[in-house]
Amino acid sequence: MALDIALKIYIPEKLITHKKVYRVVLPYKGNTLTVIKGRAPTLLPLEMGAVKILDESNKAVEEYYISGGAADIKEDTCTILTEAAFEKSSLDLAQVKALNEEFPNPFYAWLEKVYETDKAFRP
Repeated sequence: MALDIALKIYIPEKLITHKKVYRVVLPYKGNTLTVIKGRAPTLLPLEMGAVKILDESNKAVEEYYISGGAADIKEDTCTILTEAAFEKSSLDLAQVKALNEEFPNPFYAWLEKVYETDKAFRP
């Protein structure tokens, strides 16, 4: 698998991830936008949603949930700036509920709904 795109996800406090990936799918304007090798330089707003890392068979192999933000795509690099980001596998439903109780906001409420409906995260 040719890992041609450098993906970086930043929150204000730190770099969440920096890795080479095959393709990236971004939450954009109620739909998605796929970043592939050689894509024209683009700066775009991102919606709250899932950033999906795809393998060569277009299967999502990793996901990050973001609170919205911006993506800067240029020269086979995709840099995402967001207020909050979590790797899907790094949280469980109880942790998401605790975050939503401690820091109530639309992102954590949305995240709680996502984890409640995903069978993989039910107790």
